[in-house]
Amino acid sequence: MWVLGISRSHNGAVALIHNGNVVSAIQAERISRIKRHAIDLKNDKTLVKSCVDYCLEQAGIKYSDLNSIAISTPWDVSILEDKLLFDYIGGTPKDYKKTYYVPHHYSHVEYIIHYSNSLPGIVLIIDGSGSKEEDRKYFNVQEDVNSKCISHVHKLGKETISAYWFDGNNSSLIYRFSPSSNNLDKINENSNGFLQSIGHYWRWASNYCCGSHTEAGKVMGLAAYGNPNKHKDLKILKIKKDGSIEVNYKKLNEKFNIPNIFGKDLTNNSHYSDIAAMVQKDTEDILFGLLNFFKKTHSSKTLYYAGGVALNMVANEKIIRSHLFDNVILNGSVEDNGTAIGAALAASNQLTKKRSAESITDYYGKKYSNEEILKAIKNFHFKYEYLEEEKKYDYVASLIFSNKAVGWFQGGSEFGPRALGNRSILANPINPKMKYILDLYIKQRDRYRPYAPVVLEECSKEYFDIDGISPVMMSGGKVLRKNLSAITHVDGSARVQTLAKKDNENFYKLIKSFEKVSGVPIILNTSFNLPGEPIVESPTDALKSFNNGALQYLCLGNYLVSRITV
Repeated sequence: MWVLGISRSHNGAVALIHNGNVVSAIQAERISRIKRHAIDLKNDKTLVKSCVDYCLEQAGIKYSDLNSIAISTPWDVSILEDKLLFDYIGGTPKDYKKTYYVPHHYSHVEYIIHYSNSLPGIVLIIDGSGSKEEDRKYFNVQEDVNSKCISHVHKLGKETISAYWFDGNNSSLIYRFSPSSNNLDKINENSNGFLQSIGHYWRWASNYCCGSHTEAGKVMGLAAYGNPNKHKDLKILKIKKDGSIEVNYKKLNEKFNIPNIFGKDLTNNSHYSDIAAMVQKDTEDILFGLLNFFKKTHSSKTLYYAGGVALNMVANEKIIRSHLFDNVILNGSVEDNGTAIGAALAASNQLTKKRSAESITDYYGKKYSNEEILKAIKNFHFKYEYLEEEKKYDYVASLIFSNKAVGWFQGGSEFGPRALGNRSILANPINPKMKYILDLYIKQRDRYRPYAPVVLEECSKEYFDIDGISPVMMSGGKVLRKNLSAITHVDGSARVQTLAKKDNENFYKLIKSFEKVSGVPIILNTSFNLPGEPIVESPTDALKSFNNGALQYLCLGNYLVSRITV
C-alpha cells in the first residue's frame, strides 16, 4: 500500500509511505531553494509535483501506483476534488482508495509514535497552532477521545497544546488547549494576532529579538547569555490549576517596546538576551507544569514529544534529566514538515489496520551516484579529484585537522532542520579560532549562536554530560573537556549529535579518521547552506553554495572539489 503524505503548511513537505514504513520525504524548501517554503495546494502545482516526483523516483514507482493521499494543515481545511488533486501528482492512480484529511496535531502524534517500538506512554504536542475546531467536521481520520479528557476548547479555537495516551497500538486524546482565534475576544486583547500559545510566545520573542517570526532557534541560543530571573516577576506565561495556560501579551507590550526590527547582531546586548532567557525559563516551567499535571492521571514511563516547541533542545534536556520519564522519544522532524509523514502514516493505518515502527532517523532523502555528482561538477570550473574509498576518510580528516572547513555531501539528505552528516559543513572543534572563522567567513552568522558537535556514541559520555543518546541532535549537555572551545556555548553546553556506526557508516568512518589525527572522536558539524538559504539538497545545490561561499574544499561522494579554479 503506497500512501503519499502532504504537509500543507508554512514548512511544506511531501512524504511517501509503503506498508507503514517511510520510504522518502522532502521539504519543499529543498526543491524551491526558498527557505521554509509553504505548500498551499493552490498556486504551487509545479513545486508540489516536483516534490512528489522526487519521492516517487526515490521509491522507483509512478504516480499510477499510489493508493492514497493524506493531507495535514494548520490552516483552513480545503477539500479538493480527487481529479484536481491528481493534477498535483501527475495523473490518476490505477487503484486509488481514498483521500484522507488528517487533524494537524494528530499528524504530529502519528509521526512521533512511529518511532515507539510500541511502548505505552503520554504523547505531548505543542506548537504555534494547529487545526481549527470548526474544521473538525472535514476530517475523515478522527481522534479517539478518552472518557476523562480534559478539554479547554473554544468553539472558535485552534489547537495549541494536545496530549494523548498511547497504549502501544492506539492513541486517545486526554487533554486539549484550543483557545479562541477570534481577535475580538477579550483573551486576545493586545495580542497583535498571537494566540494563547507557547509557540506564539516564541514567535513574539523571535519578532522582538530578531526581526522575524521564524528565528526561534536564534532566541534559544541567545537565552544562554541572559539572566532568566531579570523579569521573573512579570509572570508572562503561566499554567492555571485546571491545566489551561495564559500568555499575557498586554504586559509584554507594556514592558518591552524597542524591538530589533532590523535583526542586528545581539551579542553582548543584555536587553534582548534577558528577554530570551525569560521566554526559555517560562517555557521550561510550563512544560514541567503540564507534564506533572498529566502524570497525575496517566502514570507513564514514556513520553513522546512533538510539535515545533519540541525543537527546543535545552528544554528537552531538562525533561530527560528530570527522570519524570524513563524514555523520552524525540525525532528530528517534530515540526510541520514531519506531519507529511504523520498524515501518511495515519492513512496507512486506516487502510491496512496495521501499525509499524522504525528506528529514529531523519535520513529520508535521495542518494546521488558518483556519476550524477561528476556530471554536476563538470558544469563548474573547479579543480577536482577522485578519492578512493579507503583514502577518502583519512584525507578529509587531515584537511579538517589542518583547520580547513570542508563541505561534506554524502548519502541521502536529511529531512528535518538539522544537518546530521550528509549535508554538512565540518570543522575542527579544538581550534579556538574556528567559531570566529565560521561566523565571519563561512556561515556569516550572529556571534552569539553556537555550533554543534557530533561525537561517536560510544565515546559521548567521556566528553559530554548527557543522559542517553542524541542521534538527531535533539538534546545536549555540558561539555566536559576544555579543549573543545569551537563547539562550547557560553553556558558551557553543547547541542550534541551522538553517532552510531549503524546510523551513518560514512560519517562514522570520517570521525574515526579524525580521531586518529586529533585525539578526539568529535567533529564540529553545521548545516551546509549560506545565510538565508535552505540546506543543500542536490550536487548542483552544493556546488552553487560552494561557488558563492568561502569554503576551500567540498567532498561530494568520492570527489574532492577545491577552491582553485581551472
